[in-house]
Amino acid sequence: MTKEDVTEILIELGRKLEFRVGTEIQASDSAWVDVVWFDSRFDFGPEKGERWSRVKTWRQPVLPIVGFEIEASAGAKRLKGSVANLNDLGALMGVIVISEENINEMRKRAELWRKKSTDEVWKELIRRVIQWVYEARPIVRIVVMTEPEIRRWWREKQDML
Repeated sequence: MTKEDVTEILIELGRKLEFRVGTEIQASDSAWVDVVWFDSRFDFGPEKGERWSRVKTWRQPVLPIVGFEIEASAGAKRLKGSVANLNDLGALMGVIVISEENINEMRKRAELWRKKSTDEVWKELIRRVIQWVYEARPIVRIVVMTEPEIRRWWREKQDML
């Protein structure tokens, strides 16, 4: 799947969970968050039915609940930038989503990972991402999830709703 596919899943999942959903949300002059779920009870953003994109959180009285940064090429520097973006957003929870594209990148870069099972590569990638996230010293709660976990969450909600 592409980053856009994961974004669409998060948009649909957020709506099913009755959040107002925005994409490319500006949390500061230089911080943009891929997907944000807002409290729909505190709704002073765009008109109902309009796609919430390019919302400037410091100019509109909206309440971000969850922010998602989708990482298609996870590296320490990039992840630390995502942590800074989530910190600027100030949502109750930030989620770093590791996309499957990272598995292929790891296998391309090192012979060691070509020989390992997909589960082993995921475990190492998750370990690295968690280490890099917490080296960045987040001030908000940040959860690390994988693209397959996001898809499973979405499927479970499809069955329930």
